[in-house]
Amino acid sequence: MASILNYVVQPVWVVDEAGVVKFANPSALAALGYDDVSDLVGKPSRQSDHHGRPERMAFPDEELPISLSGAGEVVHAEDWFVRRDGSLIPVEYWSAPIAMAGGVGAVVAFSDISHRRQTELALRERDAILSALGQPVWVITDSGLISYVNQAAVTALGFDDASELVGRNGHSLVHYKRRDGSSFPVEDCPLTRVRQTGEPVQFAEDWWVRKDGSMIPLAYTAVPIQTADGYGTAVAFTDMTTRLATEQAARERDVAQARATELAVNEARQRAILEAALDGVINMDRRGRITYANTATEYIFGYPLDELIGRELAEAIVPPSLREAHRKGMADYLATGETRILNRRIEISGMRADGTEFPAELTVTRTGPPGAPAFTAYIRDITDRRRAEQELAASRVRLVTAFDAARQRVTRDLHDGAQQRFVSAIISLQLAQQKWNSEPERARELVDRALRDARHGLNDLRELAAGIHPTLLTHRGLGAALADLAGSLPVSVQLDLPEVRLPASIEASVYFFCSEALTNVVKHACASSAWVRVDVDDDQCTVKVRDNGTGRVRARSDTSGLAGLRDRIGALNGSMEIVQPPEGGTVLQASIPLAHHSGGRGSRLP
Repeated sequence: MASILNYVVQPVWVVDEAGVVKFANPSALAALGYDDVSDLVGKPSRQSDHHGRPERMAFPDEELPISLSGAGEVVHAEDWFVRRDGSLIPVEYWSAPIAMAGGVGAVVAFSDISHRRQTELALRERDAILSALGQPVWVITDSGLISYVNQAAVTALGFDDASELVGRNGHSLVHYKRRDGSSFPVEDCPLTRVRQTGEPVQFAEDWWVRKDGSMIPLAYTAVPIQTADGYGTAVAFTDMTTRLATEQAARERDVAQARATELAVNEARQRAILEAALDGVINMDRRGRITYANTATEYIFGYPLDELIGRELAEAIVPPSLREAHRKGMADYLATGETRILNRRIEISGMRADGTEFPAELTVTRTGPPGAPAFTAYIRDITDRRRAEQELAASRVRLVTAFDAARQRVTRDLHDGAQQRFVSAIISLQLAQQKWNSEPERARELVDRALRDARHGLNDLRELAAGIHPTLLTHRGLGAALADLAGSLPVSVQLDLPEVRLPASIEASVYFFCSEALTNVVKHACASSAWVRVDVDDDQCTVKVRDNGTGRVRARSDTSGLAGLRDRIGALNGSMEIVQPPEGGTVLQASIPLAHHSGGRGSRLP
């Protein structure tokens, strides 16, 4: 038996009933730091290897576990033995009773557990560190079971105690479904790949499952742990709920800021548009008080803007005769929702700051939320338009009057001139017919008289037609007609004319404009010379008639020749003005747009 125990790797010794060492194998000698078996055999084991605790206190005999073997008990315990040099060695031992000549001894087999104790210490230190960490950590074995989880991980995953996690499959417990609720196969799990390949992984975002089934967003790092059978995994993760919520809030804040910026830009753009508008724009609340007015409103009504804001619109810009109707219309709309003016364009009278009234075009729209109605009024001063309409009506009356007068003049001229000649010719021919046989000589005289009257009548018709529309103007154009006209006047006229033909309506208007202007020069200007210039470009025809007279040409009344010229030019969408140059004389100037008339700029004369 002794020879067998000598070859056993595990340290073994034997003590008799008195605790004296009777045998120790080489492994026991080596473990306890002895050189020869004689250093132990024959000596009390209590004195040689079991006389002190780790904290260097004495170990009483009555507490010695090995002594229990003498009572026939098998003892399995962890304890501390003392090496020969006095150092302590942690051991795990088994002590079994053995019958000896003097009584019952014990066979003691022990193992040095220094390495195990160091490993356990390291694990305890690791667990203490990991438990103290704020970051959740767990450890998975090579088979996927949770072997360790710190309190931070327990809390993060919604469990009450680590015992609910340790020993269970990590994937099936917290990683078995995806964010959308679909199943997450274990073969697709990144932590499984770590155990299969031994390569670490890092995920910026993933989703695990809490105890209550809710999802937790997290980022984690998993590193392999070498084990005897493969790779386990240590996983450190971070709950991303707060960060994602913060990022979402930041995104929403950025979107809100972007929207606010966009709204501010749009509002600034709208304000710029409103400030550039020629129409007055006024906002008012449900009480009818002005909350905004643009710059055009200030110009139209003559109020500084700060005097308008806060005032009742009816009091500020509505004439007294219309105020009660305005206020009643507002009250009726707020009470019933029925309106007669909203979203319609109407003409109404407005009142300026000085109390004067003017014609205005008004459109009112409703703005603001349903519970807090507000209104925007768009106001246009139509004084100029009314004046233009009145002038147009007056010009139409003048044109009709002039047409009637011209028709009457033509009728009178025909009656008093050519008609009388032709009537006389007819009478002479009738008399000649009666006397043809009885008085041939008298009949010939009557025929000769009829021929003279007919020729005079024809000349009268030609002169009349020339007054209505010169033949030269029709056949040879504006230049020839104006040259013929200038040659018949008692003043010197210089012509500066383009070599182009214009549309017939424009040529006629320019000719009669120049004719009337030169007639006024002869009659009223006391001038010795005049100058006519006609310029044509792509857009318009400009005519100037200038003299060196006294500068007293004026349109004396709406029926004057100048008023008629203004009407004629206005009928072609043109304009006319009278200019008194500082150096003297008078300039009558007309501008006629060419784009409105067929023929455009005109064609060059052959």
